[in-house]
Amino acid sequence: MASDNQAPLGSMENPRKFLDQDFDTLLEECLKVGKQFSDPTFPAEQKSIGMPEDPNPAKAIKWKRPKEISGDAVFVEDATGTTDICQGQLGDCWLLAALSSLTVHPQLFGKVVPSNQTLAEPYAGIFHFRFWQYGEWVEVVVDDRLPVREGRLLFSFSRTRNEFWSALVEKAYAKLIGSYGSLKGGNISEGMEDFTGGIAYSVPVSSRTPAVLWRSLSAALTRGSLLSCFIQAHSHQEVGQVTADGLVKGHAYAITDTETVKAGTSEVLLLRLRNPWGFIEFCGSWSDKCKEWEDMDKSEKERIELKLQEDGEFWISADDFSKTFDVVELCSVSPDSFEEVDTSTSGSTWTISEHKGSWVPGSSAGGSRRYNKSFWKNPQFQLVLREQDQDEEEEEDDEEDDDDEDKIDDGGEAMTPEEKKKAEKQKLRAKHCTVLVELLQKNRRQQDKIHFLYIGFHVYKVPPELQGVCLSQNFFMTNRPVGRSGPYKAQRGVWRKLRLAPGNYIIVGSTYRPNQPGEFFVRIFSKIRNTLGVQDFTCSSAYLPVSAPPVSPEDHTKVESTFDKKAGSDDRLDANEIMKLLNSVVDKDLPLETCRQIIFGEDTEGRSTLSREQAETLMSNLRNLQSIFIKFDEDSSGSMNPFELNMALEAVGMQCDNKVVQLMSERFAAGELQLPFHSFVSCVTRLRKLFALFEAETNQEVKDRGINVWLLQFLTL
Repeated sequence: MASDNQAPLGSMENPRKFLDQDFDTLLEECLKVGKQFSDPTFPAEQKSIGMPEDPNPAKAIKWKRPKEISGDAVFVEDATGTTDICQGQLGDCWLLAALSSLTVHPQLFGKVVPSNQTLAEPYAGIFHFRFWQYGEWVEVVVDDRLPVREGRLLFSFSRTRNEFWSALVEKAYAKLIGSYGSLKGGNISEGMEDFTGGIAYSVPVSSRTPAVLWRSLSAALTRGSLLSCFIQAHSHQEVGQVTADGLVKGHAYAITDTETVKAGTSEVLLLRLRNPWGFIEFCGSWSDKCKEWEDMDKSEKERIELKLQEDGEFWISADDFSKTFDVVELCSVSPDSFEEVDTSTSGSTWTISEHKGSWVPGSSAGGSRRYNKSFWKNPQFQLVLREQDQDEEEEEDDEEDDDDEDKIDDGGEAMTPEEKKKAEKQKLRAKHCTVLVELLQKNRRQQDKIHFLYIGFHVYKVPPELQGVCLSQNFFMTNRPVGRSGPYKAQRGVWRKLRLAPGNYIIVGSTYRPNQPGEFFVRIFSKIRNTLGVQDFTCSSAYLPVSAPPVSPEDHTKVESTFDKKAGSDDRLDANEIMKLLNSVVDKDLPLETCRQIIFGEDTEGRSTLSREQAETLMSNLRNLQSIFIKFDEDSSGSMNPFELNMALEAVGMQCDNKVVQLMSERFAAGELQLPFHSFVSCVTRLRKLFALFEAETNQEVKDRGINVWLLQFLTL
């Protein structure tokens, strides 16, 4: 049992045990019996590789422990460094570039790679590592059996070939994701976030001058940010192409340092980069083989720890960097602005709110705003911003702030138009809260393929009269969002930094197309207290019966004729005869079971038959349900999806919570997304009965639990 003062589960101090494997317990057991650990949850088999087996027997994979691969194997030799990591036969440069960036920050590195791990005695072949996963830290235990082909490590390895920490980190991350194959291809930001729990974002290199970019990157490194960069590949064929300067297109590089050096009477701004391959380096000015280094003082070379060797690490000038690279990826534990060069003023505290949710087809997977009939069914999160920021000096502008159409005359005739505009923007900024919203989709790496959905989010201001209630389709069709993540993107996460006035908001996260299942994670950073409400408000279900039209003369005549011919001595019809009567007036045949449900839905005093008056009312109601069904079956498919069902039920007078609609869809559509007419009739019949029974309920405890609990309890029966 955890003690009262134990850190929360999922924190860095008390990480969740992946697959319930406790490192200390397993290590003790292995040492006690004198055996080396063999992990049954990630076995030394092809399924852990996650890729097709090579048919060539000479290329068969063997699993070996470090001491079987190298006679002088060590976990870490001297100290960890960027050159410890070389990419093997796996397309995970995104992960290894992030890992290279991590080695620059020992404190962050120690969070992922716990200290006091060694291949020396007492040795049990077991290691553990920690990764951030959607709001919590997870500890992953692995054995040290590594895949080997033709005597060499198949995947990540160290340049010295006898250091194994990077190969074991890669294995632990592969286990967490599913297999080695699951690591093929990715965005550097994924690895950065999972190594730090921070916020990752991209900056176009062209958005800043070389000197400004260099200063910003230097400040980011000082703040403990992880940095990487890449050259955009404009086609699949360009990925992996080596430029004339020795740089690889579509390939992730780690940015590990920035320095200024003297070249004659001037100073040159330099950046140090690392190619995870461990070879193929930049060959332009200030590269390992250039002449600029020959004229530099030895002390200057020692100061920047210059190493002129083929290890994948090289220096490049800020000017050449800006000419060559397209995008810089940054990840910071704190979402402080990328613009904050003066780290002494960047100590503002942030609070964080987090929540997990899911998109369920037919229920809460409503798609983008393009699908206005289902967008409103997406999970909604209530965001309450209570106070404006105290820090009013940030100069970063957001996309929404660019549309500054309000111009207020503050009486400052002496001010120039530019000064007026700047003063007004500062005035507006002072009245806003700074928030950073991030939406991450979960578990989209499966075996040897990645399947990221196109995702995005929208933020809406909620007026006082609608706070705390369900927002209808009409709200989203008549109100524009005050913030958004931008274009939908097929990547793990999207984010946006916003400035919003204090008040109540709704955050709606969605996939681009409706009915795409998935899990997601939302987190919000703000400088002032905020509240992130629970996923998808529980909307109270209710029933206000909509009067059906009166019985038509034709239907009255048909009922009279049928009863005169078929009714028994009690002047009532059984389910078979009711089925024939109803099917004579509706376009779609109702099965006998549906007719039985209809009969039991009426007040029959325990009998399985209907009177003339009940049959007439039923026919009128049925015609009304048919017209509603046709109206909301917009594609004329003869069936309705759960989104259409929800609107059809509202037309009947029934307002139902998302969970109720989802359960009804599964209950009456036999697990299919589409609901035929007879199932719609059964659904309405069942709901009418349950609403009536709840209304008649006299137990106050039952009433206090609410109609939703009642419906969810009895709809499963």
